[in-house]
This record gives sequence, structure tokens and C-alpha cells, in this order.
Amino acid sequence: MRYTPAGLAVLEVVFHHMSVVKEAGEDRKLVFDFACKACGDIAEALDKEPLGSVFEISGFLAPRSQRSRQMIVHITQYSQGV
Repeated sequence: MRYTPAGLAVLEVVFHHMSVVKEAGEDRKLVFDFACKACGDIAEALDKEPLGSVFEISGFLAPRSQRSRQMIVHITQYSQGV
């Protein structure tokens, strides 16, 4: 957890995803890590969650910075225990 000069809480985390989806009629196992960022009240709430918790998140994809080609998920909502 860090705070901007204006006092806004910012949390950058990495989530681990595991699922099975159908592709061309076949099961495909997905296992990957992805970077996320949360700001404000959501950042403060997520910072209190224990490691290893299961979440459903929603938000949007954006470049990590103006000059970056790497993407990061900006979390706008989450729920635990999905």
C-alpha cells in the first residue's frame, strides 16, 4: 500500500487465476498471474484481506503508464468468496 502526494491510497497486487474454458469444443485450462491496481476505498479494503483469499473482481484494462505497452487491471469492484 502506498499513498499519493494527495493522500489517495494505491495498492498494486498480482492475482493468480485458474479456470477451465471451452475453446473450439475442447476444454482449455487457464493458469496465469496478472497485475492489478486499486485506488481509494477499494485499495484500503483489499489491503486488509488475507493472502490466498478468493475474489471476483471487475474493472478495466489500461496501460501501466502512458508510455508502457504492458497492461494492468484497474479494480473498480470486488467481492470475496466466489
